[in-house]
Amino acid sequence: MKQCELSNEEMLRRKTLAVNTRKMICDVLEVVSQDETSIMTTYRDFFLQISFSDLHPLMVFCLAKPLDASKADAASRSNKVNLSSVLGSHSVNEYYSCYHYRATHWLDVEICQNRFLEILDRCVDEASRGYQKVAS
Repeated sequence: MKQCELSNEEMLRRKTLAVNTRKMICDVLEVVSQDETSIMTTYRDFFLQISFSDLHPLMVFCLAKPLDASKADAASRSNKVNLSSVLGSHSVNEYYSCYHYRATHWLDVEICQNRFLEILDRCVDEASRGYQKVAS
């Protein structure tokens, strides 16, 4: 078997992890919209998208919040924030005046609601920290 090839059992295990985690998240959060790969909602003043890749297996958190369009160098400030960020990446879309934070977490074991909320809250705390630095 090549390094990137997975057995049927492993593919099923990863798919099951993603499906079970997605169901748990839908029970915990008020989901506004969803498609085959992502869940969208709001959480603590951020737009939140959680995407799943059962192949890898990953759970990706994307948090976004509007910025004041008058902030001239928000993108360069986001680069500075990235230098001290360990959990994820901060970016600014100046065209839409939007701050964006992205963090990826391995989903290689079942997680409970408490663990999911801990991960989510840590992501939001980091996004809030980055947003404050970029928006100031």
